[in-house]
Amino acid sequence: MKLEKAVLVIGLDWADRTHVCCLYRPDGTRQEAVKVAATPEAFGAWLEQVEQDHPQGEIVVAVERPDGAVVEMMRARVRWVVVAVNPVVLHRFRQAFAPSGAKDDPGDAALLGEIVLTHAEKFTALPEQDERLRQLAALVRQRRHWIDTRTGQVEQVIAVLKHYYPQALELAGETVFSPMGLEFLQRWPDLVAAQKADWSTLEKFYRHHHSGREEVLARRRALWQHARSVSADHSYVGPSRLHMLAMVRQLEALNASIAQFDVAIAALYAAAPGREVIDSLPGVGEALAPRLWVACQQAGEKPTALDLALASGIAPVQQQSGQSKQVAFRRARPRFLHQTWIEFATHSVAKCKWAAEYSAARKKKGHGEHAIHRALAFKWTRIVARLWHDRIPYDESHYQQHRAARLAPA
Repeated sequence: MKLEKAVLVIGLDWADRTHVCCLYRPDGTRQEAVKVAATPEAFGAWLEQVEQDHPQGEIVVAVERPDGAVVEMMRARVRWVVVAVNPVVLHRFRQAFAPSGAKDDPGDAALLGEIVLTHAEKFTALPEQDERLRQLAALVRQRRHWIDTRTGQVEQVIAVLKHYYPQALELAGETVFSPMGLEFLQRWPDLVAAQKADWSTLEKFYRHHHSGREEVLARRRALWQHARSVSADHSYVGPSRLHMLAMVRQLEALNASIAQFDVAIAALYAAAPGREVIDSLPGVGEALAPRLWVACQQAGEKPTALDLALASGIAPVQQQSGQSKQVAFRRARPRFLHQTWIEFATHSVAKCKWAAEYSAARKKKGHGEHAIHRALAFKWTRIVARLWHDRIPYDESHYQQHRAARLAPA
């Protein structure tokens, strides 16, 4: 990034109640430091005042987080250029200038401005994103948050069931948050209630939920007939039952909310340009495809394999000094994006022959499962980058032929 058009550089350390802003001229002269109330009205009025005081040129603002209400208000203005400084970078600079570890908001704001002023060539402004990309990026990330929340809730339900009603883990089905599992737990919230019901009622329930395989029904019936309660003491069972039912109702609400996210994501993704490339990849499904599309679209119009690998943190980190050279796992990375590629690589093993062979070969060498999937994801970034660049769907047979020709002896 260059500061040739900039008339002002601002380091902004934002907070819930007050934002601290340090203003610099492009020549590095510090102009002033101000505190601005965090309300949209007060901050918006301050933005307008800054524009009036500096009617020409770009206003460059350095912040730590590249999202949020503050960033959104600035990005909506034509002349404002927002630059995101990695918190790790700010922390290292703070250590260099304050070895004691002292930290305050005015100091961070001033340091943010100085970093961009003195190392502008190391940073890029936040890119403009089309409406579809911004919406999908937010939706898939928020959906994942609620999926993780549901997973945590399910683990709590399982823990409570093990406490007073372990047989429900088999009788309610393998997936506790499924419609069958939630309905079972509400109809028969303890073993006494389940054993009071006729088996014909339970069998009808299972068949209604398409869980009517004879061997499964036989196993559940045997358990139902011979099961024994953990305790007959109501003071032990009663509170646990109420606790479980409260969490089950929360799971129902989570399922409904996640379904709403799925509808909104599907509607946007249906008309996404280039989706035929993503849909052709082996192992992608309705949930993963929009996430991969966002990953590719955010990398730019013509991303390279290196762009995708570096953006996701899949690429390893090389450390070299003199004759010493080490290649290490990259720990500082955008976790959601990294997770997207890892999950895709994991699912591809079941649908892609060469990916399955690669995974099996690595396992024979004693590599860990996560290391295998990360290495496989690194391979997929190279393939997907080329497909995305050329807008060509993935063809397994074509890739296998190309791979065989490349590996053939000269």
